[in-house]
Amino acid sequence: MTDIIKYTKSDLFDFTVEDHIGILTLKHPPVNSFVEEMRIGISEIFEGLNNCVDVHCVIINAEGKGFSGGQDLNEMLYQRKMNINIAVTVSRITEAVYNCRVPIIAAVHGYVVGLGFAVASLCDIIIASEDAYFSFPEINVGTVGGPFWFKRIVPDKRARYYFYTAKKVPAEELYRFGAVLKITKREELMDEAMNIAKEICASYPPSVWATKQVIIEGEKEVQDVVDVSDRMRYRGNRELLAGDPNKGEMIKAKHEHRKPNYDLSFYLKNGKGDK
Repeated sequence: MTDIIKYTKSDLFDFTVEDHIGILTLKHPPVNSFVEEMRIGISEIFEGLNNCVDVHCVIINAEGKGFSGGQDLNEMLYQRKMNINIAVTVSRITEAVYNCRVPIIAAVHGYVVGLGFAVASLCDIIIASEDAYFSFPEINVGTVGGPFWFKRIVPDKRARYYFYTAKKVPAEELYRFGAVLKITKREELMDEAMNIAKEICASYPPSVWATKQVIIEGEKEVQDVVDVSDRMRYRGNRELLAGDPNKGEMIKAKHEHRKPNYDLSFYLKNGKGDK
């Protein structure tokens, strides 16, 4: 397991293995926002699990007040200066989680936002604490996030409402939709996740891996959600929203806890209002 173990010492996340159960813990204060190092390192863990026979189930959890606040806003604002392309590593981490042959349980609490919500939605099972809520707030910083990930687990019309408004979805509502398997007290979340992981580990691992692989392949025959989401996010962000001068203002306003001051005339001058 050397290809996995080398990532256990990151300051941003831990990966440990206990009785064939891998435990990935996000620990990037203050809100466990995803930065480049996390996206790459976590991707390599899940890619490596496809060539590992010692890990039979994985739990993703987090330290702090919430599971994840989503994408790091500083990276979004300064990615050119930092010489990174966020879209590339977002695609990689979502593909790595979705295509991992090992069952993954997301044990979430507090805020489960943006890319954090996307990662949780691509896991096999979600369990949540009573205080958990979910949202895709990208619309409020001038970008297109992951509507196709959201629509996988929430009925279409409800998903559209939550996506267009960036409203918070309480865990109880996702439980009613069947997207969340169980809701538990915060202090019991990891115990519940471990119990489910042990149930999965009691099954014959190669049969579990094969079952997950055919589920994924069957889904892709209908719709490859990662590929569709990547292409549509590119279309939204690099074509429909390309060159929008308001994006920086919206992110700054988010940082400064104020309403943004934006000018929509850009969409008239560039003919975008006709599309």
